[in-house]
Amino acid sequence: MRALLFLCLAAPALAQTPASPVRLVPVGDTVLVYILQVPSDGGFVVYRRPVTATPAGFEKRTVAPVSGPTDPAALAGRLGPDLPMALRAVRAVDEDELMRRLRSDRFASGVLTLVSRRAASALGRLYADGGAVRGADYEYRVVFTGTDGKETTRSWTGRVHVVDVAPLSPSGLTTTGADHEIRVAWRYPTYLGAPTDFTIGFHVYRADGAGAVHRITANPVLRNDANGAAFSFVDRDVTGGAYAYQITAVDLAGRESAPTAAAPAHLVDRTPPAIPVELAVRNGNNVVDITWRMSPELDAAGYHIERSLDVRRGFRRLDRALIPVRRPVWTDTVPGGHQYFYRIIAVDSSGNASAPSNPVDALPVDHTPPPPPTALVLTTSRHRITARWGPSTSGDFRGYYVYRGSGSAGVRLTGRPLTVTQFVDSGTAGRGLTPGGKYLIRVTALDSTFNESAPLEAWITIPDDQPPTPPSAVAARNVAGRYVEVSWSASGSRDVQTYAVTRAGGPADTGSRATHRFPAAARSWRDTAVVHGVRYTYRLTAIDSAGNVSTPRADSVLFRDFTPPPAPRMAAARVVAGVVEVRWERVVGLELVGYNVYRSSLPTGAYRKLTRAPASLLVFTDSTGRAGFYYTVRAVDRSGNESAPSPVAPVARR
Repeated sequence: MRALLFLCLAAPALAQTPASPVRLVPVGDTVLVYILQVPSDGGFVVYRRPVTATPAGFEKRTVAPVSGPTDPAALAGRLGPDLPMALRAVRAVDEDELMRRLRSDRFASGVLTLVSRRAASALGRLYADGGAVRGADYEYRVVFTGTDGKETTRSWTGRVHVVDVAPLSPSGLTTTGADHEIRVAWRYPTYLGAPTDFTIGFHVYRADGAGAVHRITANPVLRNDANGAAFSFVDRDVTGGAYAYQITAVDLAGRESAPTAAAPAHLVDRTPPAIPVELAVRNGNNVVDITWRMSPELDAAGYHIERSLDVRRGFRRLDRALIPVRRPVWTDTVPGGHQYFYRIIAVDSSGNASAPSNPVDALPVDHTPPPPPTALVLTTSRHRITARWGPSTSGDFRGYYVYRGSGSAGVRLTGRPLTVTQFVDSGTAGRGLTPGGKYLIRVTALDSTFNESAPLEAWITIPDDQPPTPPSAVAARNVAGRYVEVSWSASGSRDVQTYAVTRAGGPADTGSRATHRFPAAARSWRDTAVVHGVRYTYRLTAIDSAGNVSTPRADSVLFRDFTPPPAPRMAAARVVAGVVEVRWERVVGLELVGYNVYRSSLPTGAYRKLTRAPASLLVFTDSTGRAGFYYTVRAVDRSGNESAPSPVAPVARR
């Protein structure tokens, strides 16, 4: 599991490859043709003929030249499950980088060829020639091709005897246990170029205790002749207990040798665990709770705790047996009023003890609260609360705390403990409390160590004598002469329950005011009981739940109609007794209030109104009139709308 190929590091120590560029490896009735020294470009073709008394000609075995892929995706597809191993071997992050490195690094591609048959095939370095007769001898010719696929003059010829030859078993297996690892060493003959020596590496097997033997190397430990015949493997995937190891040799065809005899091994743990850290104490009533961070060591077995009254006089162990590793806590019952020092020692399963932790000090104190105050009485005046209570009966008395809240929670009103039994709550910055607000007052007693008693509490409500804020805006609007719409914005006070609208004005208003009330959600009102031509004033007030009335907001509107009355007909003017008398026919209208008379010196000139107020009769006398003037009459309604002018009435000259 640790034997991954880090080729960049292993390159100087890799076993020497044979001088021959081709290796012929028989496996059953198949001969594996490995190209160990491939040209930088092109591929190869394979020829075969049996070795007999009368050798026949060579038979071409490859249909097309064998070559490596030119596309990174194709290379990854050929590698299949060996792709992650190949990426790790050359330290590539993706298929593109893998392709580039294997093309530029013949050493890396050569090692992959030896380790993985899939890699050898993917790189165009392997051809499996089937159909061979077991026990027969064959002669092979490998001819290299160019980039155009045509055969070149470069070739190689060799012979092979088709028979399965298992690798030679390793020897001299030894094991050495260290602190957190086991080193396995063995020996294997140095490669001397024998045609049947195809061993490329070794696999390591391990049995954990009485368990079954299993392989722990994902890839072979490479056969490295740079160190002679000595090989080794370090197993760091061990935690303790008994182990047994075996080694097999593996060749190019993936065949393994018989395993070596099992060699027992065990770890020798001499490393003490880490020093405990993050000691913390909690002082109680004649008791101290000590806690610390649980040991991160995998083989931690427990802890010892030691106590001292004076660190210069040494520590005494408190536990009789190890404190469990998953319960890093200790409760020490001791008399209060004294200072104590504590330290922790971690112990692992091998009995190794850590150095003591840094000591922490503790001072157990009295945590028993005093009796609470008695008989809490609350009164209110001018938006302030006065609290009075009976004294606590504690013999260890320091003072009182006073709290205020509007629910279960509250804030403390007193900084230092009070020594008197009365407190006045004037609100924030002495501005008083909210009128209508309901408050919970709590009083607690404290002893000399600031232990706080259970609270004595009572509720009180501040009388609401503050009127709400008025609406910020009120508007009265004449809607097409049909009704008056009064609208307003909301009051800023939260306890508003109603709005009151008072109307003044109109012919029926003799000083009394009509008041209408609306719920807090209302924002407008239609007044349909209005008369055209009258100005109305609307005053709006907000009323809260306590009946307080805000200052009013007001707005006025002239309610009028916008449709003029019909024009007068049959207007006529004549001189009577030295004055001009203008007459016209009555106009019928429900809201008609009179007529305005106009005069001009030209029939198409500008007309000037002669009447100060609309005339109620059907005749008008112009004392300054004379012959040659022209007159017209307009009807006027209650809303002040004037009709179109009557036909022009000239004054005839005599």
